Amino acid sequence: MSHGRLTSKLAIGLAAAVTIDTALQLAWKTTVLDTGADASPWTTLGFVFANPAFFGVLVLMAIQFFNWLIVLSQADLSYVKPVASLSYASVPIFSVLDLHEAIDGLEIMGLACVIVGVWLISQTQPSSQKSSELR
Repeated sequence: MSHGRLTSKLAIGLAAAVTIDTALQLAWKTTVLDTGADASPWTTLGFVFANPAFFGVLVLMAIQFFNWLIVLSQADLSYVKPVASLSYASVPIFSVLDLHEAIDGLEIMGLACVIVGVWLISQTQPSSQKSSELR
């Protein structure tokens, strides 16, 4: 791998990280929505474990774990973690679209700040010279 530039493998891994995390958060929420709002923690836990969608959540977590290992092998954590945090913007957007949740102007401004921050970080190099020397 050529250090210091965004490779297609890293770009795909980062896109997968955002996509998987977004799907995981929406699946978690969908799984929990099946429980009663007034249910006790133990009742909620029982509903979650009895829900077949919970096993989909576990599969997504496993995929996310292995994808993250690959991404971390490609670039510095200080680069990939902020880029992967785009899921902080995608989750609210998809929760509005898929779960019909409400979002207000202040939240939209926060999402814009996240996106601008990720864009600024993406303008830096994925791998530093120092981390390249450590490998």
